[in-house]
Amino acid sequence: MEEYRYRVRHLTAYTYSGRIDLCHSVAHLAPREDSGQEVLSHRIDVTPVPHFKAEREDYWDNGTSYFEIQGSHDRLEVLSTLTVIKQVGDVPVPRSGIAWDDEKQQLKPGEHDESGLYFANFLFPTKACPFAEGLDAFLEPSLVPGKDSMELVSELMTRVYKEFAYVPGATDTTTPLEVLLKNKKGVCQDFAHVMIAGLRKIGIPARYVSGYLETLPPPGQEKLQGSDATHAWIEAYSKATGWIGFDPTNDRIPAHQHIKIAHGRDYFDVQPLKGLFVGSGGQVLSVEVDVERC
Repeated sequence: MEEYRYRVRHLTAYTYSGRIDLCHSVAHLAPREDSGQEVLSHRIDVTPVPHFKAEREDYWDNGTSYFEIQGSHDRLEVLSTLTVIKQVGDVPVPRSGIAWDDEKQQLKPGEHDESGLYFANFLFPTKACPFAEGLDAFLEPSLVPGKDSMELVSELMTRVYKEFAYVPGATDTTTPLEVLLKNKKGVCQDFAHVMIAGLRKIGIPARYVSGYLETLPPPGQEKLQGSDATHAWIEAYSKATGWIGFDPTNDRIPAHQHIKIAHGRDYFDVQPLKGLFVGSGGQVLSVEVDVERC
């Protein structure tokens, strides 16, 4: 099978208007390894050099990096560089062989997947993926009795792609899901949350995936440095298929151009970088991402 090798450079920088004396941060930047993704290398460089740094796996088995900076600084940079190999090929929409409304076959919260994680984590609502007003109305046109559960997931992916407008800046991480369902515009993170909330509402386990997506420049033009971005999609589960990815932003099943970093219940489980600092003044965030074949 043909393979592509990808190199990703992801720089996150915080510039502070005042002096910062203490910083604690957790990064979800280490790529996951699975049957379609082999990790060749990964490193995280932090400036200023941390006083303390530790690597571990979180509850979802994502690789995380914790670091602590003690001492005055007015800028923080976190540079993640990784190289992965992806198997090339289109992935067809799978069939679960189970109707979404077959109550006897639906997965129970007390059951678990192959990794041992209970489906309760991926069946119940969260703050970012609540059973919000407007969710039933969105789901209703697709809830055909007897439809295969994975075919239903695929249909919902296509509907989000067609019915929601991709508008950067229209939302932020605090925008309620009911506002998104009403305004129907947002970004990949929002579209993933809509799908996750809808699937959980009808009993299909769903989880949030963070990662990167290779983007190609228009014909005849060079790719701009730092023009890529982090990306988000979802994975849904059935006993016959296991976890399968769906990308509502692009209406496609994730394949070799999707580089997976982490998964969890929603965005807040897998934020690329989060933490707290002690000091004065505000902060300005800048992010640069490059995904390239090598």
